[in-house]
Amino acid sequence: MSNTKQNSSTSIEDRIREKTDLTIAHGTEVSASVGGLAFKDMGQVMEFSKLMSVAGQAVPKHLRGQPGACMAVSLQALNWRMDPFAVANKSYMVNDRVAYEAQLIHAVIEQRAPIKGRLKGGFEGEGAKRVCVLRAVSSEDGEEIVYSSPEIGSISTKNSPLWKSDPDQQLWYYSARAMCRRHFPDVLLGVYEREEIEQAPRMRDVTPDEPKAGGLAARAAAAREAARQQEEPEAEDQQQVEDADTIEGSAEDGAGPDENSFEFAEGRTAAEQGVALEDCPYEDGDERFNWTGGWYSAEEKARSEEDEA
Repeated sequence: MSNTKQNSSTSIEDRIREKTDLTIAHGTEVSASVGGLAFKDMGQVMEFSKLMSVAGQAVPKHLRGQPGACMAVSLQALNWRMDPFAVANKSYMVNDRVAYEAQLIHAVIEQRAPIKGRLKGGFEGEGAKRVCVLRAVSSEDGEEIVYSSPEIGSISTKNSPLWKSDPDQQLWYYSARAMCRRHFPDVLLGVYEREEIEQAPRMRDVTPDEPKAGGLAARAAAAREAARQQEEPEAEDQQQVEDADTIEGSAEDGAGPDENSFEFAEGRTAAEQGVALEDCPYEDGDERFNWTGGWYSAEEKARSEEDEA
């Protein structure tokens, strides 16, 4: 790593430390039953996420200096009633997405799936024809649930070293995950194992070209802008409009929000978690500017994904 990158990383982590409110973090209770920590509110989760992001070798590199990603992992651990650091150390960054080890996902299924006892099963066949057959008993109606995996030779993505060193173990992980997604999809909603992300097709940039000057699209955009300027914004939306205008104006001046700042990451994560724009914790200045910039970037990404769908 170059000295420039080292200095940049150090600067970000120092800024995070300066903005960490230890008085809030000190209020977090230690618990032996919910993953080691019992958070009382979102403020404690956010302060803990800042501390995690500056924990150095205690977390993987993709979480260092990234309080937003640390908060996502912490919330996931809270939902699973697991130690946030244990979950963090079973996570990866794959294709710009957080993924988790197959072992962790298996543990989540055993703990959270609506079944009696644990998964049971075995293997049939040899070589490329080998399959894993899993069984579980539903805790809701007592019905037996059976899942048979594809033949091991037909599984295309095999990046884990276990596929070579211990193929039965990896096939079990594969089968447990597939069985859960088929019968209990809510247990792993939004959670992916690294091979699932690696085998997923790359996202295609579908951003439309800029409308041609004088064209129909350009004239329509100009008409919408003229109508927008004539309308007086409602009082309750005034702050949101002012924040948006500030960001757009600064972008035109070449001085947009700092996407590497802590506040930008915090605002983006807040939007992803459903926090409203008016709940920005900063009153004014660069901090509010960067926070709202992150918030709007997440909103634009969500709208783009909805349009693609």
